[in-house]
Amino acid sequence: MPAPELTPYLDTSAAAARVDKDDLARILAEFPLQLSKASREFNELALPQRLAQVKALVFCGMGGSAIGAEVACTLPPNLKRKPLELVRDYDLPGWVSKDTAVIVISYSGETAEALACFDQALARAGIVIAVTSGGELAKRATAAGVPLYKFDYQAPPRDALGYLFAPAIAILAQARVLRAEEADLSAAIKLLQELSAIYLPQVPTPQNPAKQLAYTLFDHVLIVIGSNITRAVARRWKNQFNEHGKTASWFDELPEANHNTVVGFTFPARFKDDAVVIFLESNFDHPKVVKRQLLWREHLKRQGVQTEAVAASGADLWSNKLSLIYLGDWASYYLALLHRIDPAVISTIKELKSKLSAG
Repeated sequence: MPAPELTPYLDTSAAAARVDKDDLARILAEFPLQLSKASREFNELALPQRLAQVKALVFCGMGGSAIGAEVACTLPPNLKRKPLELVRDYDLPGWVSKDTAVIVISYSGETAEALACFDQALARAGIVIAVTSGGELAKRATAAGVPLYKFDYQAPPRDALGYLFAPAIAILAQARVLRAEEADLSAAIKLLQELSAIYLPQVPTPQNPAKQLAYTLFDHVLIVIGSNITRAVARRWKNQFNEHGKTASWFDELPEANHNTVVGFTFPARFKDDAVVIFLESNFDHPKVVKRQLLWREHLKRQGVQTEAVAASGADLWSNKLSLIYLGDWASYYLALLHRIDPAVISTIKELKSKLSAG
């Protein structure tokens, strides 16, 4: 538990105002609206009819721009009707051909890796699609005459997820990876609207699960465990804890983690006091994964390691995933407030990018 002086902090009206100088709480509250608006706008974009015939799809992006595609492409085995790959790098796979659709996603439009993949895709892929708020990617897509979804939304890239996720879902539907009913986000959006009402800063801690989780996780190293269904969500939690909360965090996934990570909590001995292992639970987890989660939590408890189980909400796949993402986003925001640090500021990342571009 946090120190006693922290207990009322998130319920102090001035707390967020002093720290959240970019009003990130407003942006988080708009996530359901982002999804609705992006879905509507993207569906108005004319995509090539031959998208339905491509044999494989490759999404390209980095950081917060890539996570929407990763969440969309992490599907149950029965929904993986075509090969899907996400490239977080400078080069496309060697097998990309005229039978492949390449979708390049960059919030800023200036991401070096995404631009490199875009140029390669123009020469090798059958279909190229760009998703961005502007920048060099928008210029190159316009010049090349490829489908371009250019949205206007001012936020840190990681917090414009609706504009980066909804297009990926629509593309999967038009490529016949997902059927129309499988790509429907309406139930998920309605659920997120309901969750937003209880995660907002004005909702006091006793009634606010996101604040409660932030207090539980405060001043710990955070390890997020997903599954074959929620591994992208686990990465999202890790990323948000890093970027919003400036907190040390890593992620892993089951069942793989039970073949290695499970034995890594013995040393250093002090790690047991510093870590919290967070298990993300989905209705779509494999039954054996559910059993592994329970057994591993029992094992960690015997070792003296703190664990938290966080269950998804909603009946459909996207409600499950997005409800978990939304809780993690808000919890990471409240962690930043507890640390008295602006959740929007990522000066270290900007410094590294500047040095890379200067080199």
